[in-house]
Amino acid sequence: MSDHNYPTASLTRRLAALAYDSLVLLALYIVVGFVLVGIAAATHGGQPPGAFPASVNLSVMFCICFFYFSSSWRRGGQSIGMKAWQLKLVTEDTGPIKLSHCMLRTAIGFFSLAAFGLGFFWAVLDTRGRSWHDMASLTRVVFIPKTGD
Repeated sequence: MSDHNYPTASLTRRLAALAYDSLVLLALYIVVGFVLVGIAAATHGGQPPGAFPASVNLSVMFCICFFYFSSSWRRGGQSIGMKAWQLKLVTEDTGPIKLSHCMLRTAIGFFSLAAFGLGFFWAVLDTRGRSWHDMASLTRVVFIPKTGD
């Protein structure tokens, strides 16, 4: 059975996968933060410069999310959280996942979170179970049940 023929994943399953992925993203953000603080301290005479502006923090968070998800999705259609919850990202046209799909999903996903998660919960109202980032990127997340051994 083609991955595109599987049913669209439920919002509950998608949010659970996002919770798993948020732990990976938090770890990556901490590592990158240590590196950035080290670089900033080295360029300021050995003293940490203080807090980074919110715009820098959000930009770093976006870049980490984009690189994590785009590398996961383009390699096999699944992030760590998606693997745990048997989910896979597929395109509407059954083609390969492109960098443009990843950029749109990440950008609109960020916007969805900023709008108090409304873009994610839109999946409840959509007849096809799509969130804002699904619709914008012409992709969808499918549930692939385990086959019997």
